[in-house]
This record gives sequence, structure tokens and C-alpha cells, in this order.
Amino acid sequence: MRSVRPRGRSRFAAGLVIVAILAVFPFAGCEKLDRNMYDNPAFRPQEEPVRLPPGASVPTKGLEHTPNPGTPEAAALKNPERVTDFSLLTGKELYGIYCTPCHGASGKGDGPVAKKFVPTPADISATGYGSHHPEGELFAVVTHGKNGMPPFRSDLTAKERWLVIAYLRTLK
Repeated sequence: MRSVRPRGRSRFAAGLVIVAILAVFPFAGCEKLDRNMYDNPAFRPQEEPVRLPPGASVPTKGLEHTPNPGTPEAAALKNPERVTDFSLLTGKELYGIYCTPCHGASGKGDGPVAKKFVPTPADISATGYGSHHPEGELFAVVTHGKNGMPPFRSDLTAKERWLVIAYLRTLK
């Protein structure tokens, strides 16, 4: 004798299998949706990561235009920040964080990592590069970088860069 299976039960099982397949189908490629874990940017040791935004992006802090170092426009820039004891203290603190490792506490280019650079960092004290160049030129160098010095546009705001320049003028 042939066993008779109720038709409703087999249709229900087939429908359940189809629903399960359709429910799993959208998740089949989820690991590929967020490619950051697969296609993350790789940098070589001591390589500068790309910090500039895409060309057509809109800046969130306003558009800042700083002339390139060595131009007359850069030399004509004047420090808009009022020099006070507090601003010099802030500039000294920022100098200690961002500049001292290479330029040293005195600005002579004798920081703890300066020996590893060829050429060595510039003497930015009052007797070196800092005395021969206007503050606008120094601001442009800090903003854009020069030779082996990296740009600090994305690390320091314009106000913080000017405070560092004001502190540079006090180095002996």
C-alpha cells in the first residue's frame, strides 16, 4: 500500500523553505557592504597620510586661504592674535607638543628626533630662520610645510598656528 501524505503539510514545508531562502538572500553579501574593513588605506612607515578633503567638498570651518611659503602674499600676512601672557603660554604649550620633537626647546633644530632627519630641522630661534623671515612667512611654512617639515593645517587651527608663531618670536 502506498502511504498517503497530506498535501497541506508538504506545501507548508515547501513554502517555509522558500521563505527561509528569501529571508537569507539579502544578507548573503553583507560583509561586502562596508568595504572599510577590506579596503582600508595602507601607509608605508613614516609616510604622510592624505589629509586634504576631496576637491568638491564643502569645508565645515570656513574656507581658509593661506599663501604658499616664499610668496610676497605670505610675507605680507600679519598676526591677527593679540600677544598676551596667556596667548604666549598657549603658544608655548602647542610648540612643546608639535615642534619640540624636531626643533628642540630652544628652536635650534636639536630636538630628540632631529638626528634622524637629513637635512636636520631648521634653526627657528631668534638667531636662525625665525629672525630672517616675517611672521607671515613662518605661518605659511607651518600651514603648508616645507622641505621635510609636514603641514600642520589639519592639526592646528589658524589661531593656534598664529599663537605658535607669536611664541617663536620669544625664543632666544
